[in-house]
Amino acid sequence: MGDPLDRTVNLSNWMDPPFNRTAFTRVREVVPTAPIRAGGSPRTLARQPVDLDGVTFDRADGSRVDWQTHLATTWCDAVCVVHRGTIVDERYFNGCDEHTLHLLMSVSKSVCGAALGVAIGRGRLSASDLVCDIAPEFRGTSAEGAAVRHLIDMTAGTGFVEDYDDYSTAGPAASPDGSLAESPLIEYERQAGYRPLGSRIPIGALGHFRTYATDRPHGSWFSYRSPLTNVVARLLEVLEGLRYPDIVARDLWQPLGMEHDADIMLDPLGHPVVEGGMSCSLRDLARLGLAYARAGDGVIPPEWVRDTFDGDDGTALAFRADPAGSDVPPDWSMYRNAFWVLRRHERISGLGIFGQFCWVDLATDTVIARFSTFPSALPLDTSDEVHRAFAAVSASLG
Repeated sequence: MGDPLDRTVNLSNWMDPPFNRTAFTRVREVVPTAPIRAGGSPRTLARQPVDLDGVTFDRADGSRVDWQTHLATTWCDAVCVVHRGTIVDERYFNGCDEHTLHLLMSVSKSVCGAALGVAIGRGRLSASDLVCDIAPEFRGTSAEGAAVRHLIDMTAGTGFVEDYDDYSTAGPAASPDGSLAESPLIEYERQAGYRPLGSRIPIGALGHFRTYATDRPHGSWFSYRSPLTNVVARLLEVLEGLRYPDIVARDLWQPLGMEHDADIMLDPLGHPVVEGGMSCSLRDLARLGLAYARAGDGVIPPEWVRDTFDGDDGTALAFRADPAGSDVPPDWSMYRNAFWVLRRHERISGLGIFGQFCWVDLATDTVIARFSTFPSALPLDTSDEVHRAFAAVSASLG
């Protein structure tokens, strides 16, 4: 948590290193949040420590590194390794401990994907239902004609560019009063509450979504656009007549036996920032991954979990169909149900910028939850090293 007396973190700088080292564990001090209540009866995770310090692997440059050194040199805040349902390694850094709530960034989407799966399992909707049939409020937007599947798999025709290179020009020195035009991503983040609004009229995350055009037929190809997940959560709210944080508490946090209350950011209009604003404790993130390793753990429908690992050929093809190309690693399979399918049928991960991971490998029955505060949003070399580390650890256990 950085220096406990550090009060320099604020809305203008908390997304920027080095301030994120403190801010990602103090989200409630920077932005408004809503609680996601645990049930008070946490499921105990067994422990059997395994010495993983000496597990080694090759970095992309060919150099060799061990697990302990890797964690110490890649801005890790906390990591929990669960093998066959038992915690074998749990470590905290940067002032964090087992009670610390840490920002999940886009792993928040994976929680929404799980909540959607529960709703589908209850027959509240199907993935093929049209968005505007569920929520007519989206008529006339880029969600018109889209199915729920298009939103949760990021293949809707919505025109929005999510380029994290924009962060280099959007730090504290950027123009919060709106006098300088900024990228769609940065403008979205102002309306979602990540950055100061300045003189802008607050329209919130969903209001900002309503300004996007449709630039291709739904289902044409995958491209990563965070605002789509906010619409999925809004559909759940419309169907259930409940606020999204209460849906997550009722359908996931309490039945999965989470240990700590979580929370989620609220935009300037009070709507939940579902695509990246959730915070939770490390072991609770591991419990979510464990549910996927355990065919839903009696909470998430096993058919939904299986579909998340397997996907379908259409989704796999759409993942590579972007005519502009893609920065995702060539060996990854697809994006399905708000998880990245790293190896079809076998390995998935929730991923968040600045280094958040909920990694599940069925072949070795391993789950790894990790919090980080990378010095940039998407350092590809560091992210690659983390995935190599996870694979090496799981192989050593399996």
